[in-house]
Amino acid sequence: GDVYKRQVLDSIAQQTEKIAWTEDQRFDWEMFKEKKQGYNFIKAMTYSGISYEVEMVNDEIQINVSSYFIYGKSWVMKGYKKPRLLAHEKIHFDIAEVFKRRLDKLYDRYRVDYDTFIKRDFQEALQRDFDMMFKKMDDFQQDYDKDTEHGTIPGKQKKWENDIQEILRNSKS
Repeated sequence: GDVYKRQVLDSIAQQTEKIAWTEDQRFDWEMFKEKKQGYNFIKAMTYSGISYEVEMVNDEIQINVSSYFIYGKSWVMKGYKKPRLLAHEKIHFDIAEVFKRRLDKLYDRYRVDYDTFIKRDFQEALQRDFDMMFKKMDDFQQDYDKDTEHGTIPGKQKKWENDIQEILRNSKS
């Protein structure tokens, strides 16, 4: 399921625009398509994720990890462009950045010379670590929605916002 979902998301991302997470990245309703109706109680949906690219520079392996928001795939229901809901959606994007930083740190062990990378078959390990981190991120995103009831419990929403901001402050990329 997760591998298929990621492949679908990656294929969708190629058809739409990925916006990289940055500290000063604007985040507003202009980034969301408007829909006439949502799914059950869901009034907005943020499509965000993490990815990595491997390249060789001067016989050294470089791994670039990124987190992104998919513009044009994310949506909000007509009539629900409220600041509280936008704040909830922003944390989904921030959670992707938290897991991007965790993956980047984990990948330090694979930033070696080309021969070592090949001899130790690190390509497979990279993908295995990515799949594990992607699943952890996905579970974390679901826990966030469940705990805050999709942002409808103000006290819990504020706690998540504070906690995620604290994690981001303490784990500069």
